[in-house]
Amino acid sequence: MTRHLIVVAFATFALAACGSKSPPAAPPTTPPVTDDEPVETPDAMPADHSGHTMAPPDAAPTGPDPTQVKTDLLAAETAAYNNAKPVFEKYCGSCHQKGGKSATAKKMGHFDMTAYPFGGHHVGEMSATVRKVLGIDGSKPTMPKGKPGSVKGDDLALIAAWADAFDASMAGGAHEGMPGHEEHQDGHDHKH
Repeated sequence: MTRHLIVVAFATFALAACGSKSPPAAPPTTPPVTDDEPVETPDAMPADHSGHTMAPPDAAPTGPDPTQVKTDLLAAETAAYNNAKPVFEKYCGSCHQKGGKSATAKKMGHFDMTAYPFGGHHVGEMSATVRKVLGIDGSKPTMPKGKPGSVKGDDLALIAAWADAFDASMAGGAHEGMPGHEEHQDGHDHKH
């Protein structure tokens, strides 16, 4: 391609130098390309010709921002909790909220549902415990106290949705440092 342009330019120059009265031939708008000539692409044009610059071949693709992922997980969990909150209050509040008629220091120490996120030394495993005691996991329900199995239907579905959202937040690292089921100072692993 370069040779064609040089030849056309030289011929135009030669005709002008000789004093030719005929106008120089216009260079072809698209010079013919033969198989023996490499096709050149201007350096400024990206290889995909879309007008966008391309990332260097060694650039690694970036994934989602971990902080944003955690924020999104917590938002979904909080929304699920807000939907389930009336159920928690109705069926769990008497034992696990401050001022509940059956609340004791021991019960509150395990799970404190007074505010969200919940408190207590078992809070990191709370979703699994709630699934078990309410029978969501297929176990025989043992709660609420005095009325095991009374959480049913839509109420139970709201609690299950919260448990799923809580688990997703835990798996996504949104609750780093949250206490789970711990070995107590007396050296025994207490299960409740």
